[in-house]
Amino acid sequence: MDFWIAFWKICFVVVLALFAVLAVFVTIGGYRDIRELFQTMEEQRRQRERNDEEAP
Repeated sequence: MDFWIAFWKICFVVVLALFAVLAVFVTIGGYRDIRELFQTMEEQRRQRERNDEEAP
């Protein structure tokens, strides 16, 4: 019985650690994606404003 308790404790800790690492990577990747999205939106807004100024 002690073997199974230790086994599941180890499994739990390993899975929890993997989840923590994955959460960090997803958070960093999501931050980069959102930053890129806002930069793209800003570029499109500036280009649209330039086009509106050039239109007769």
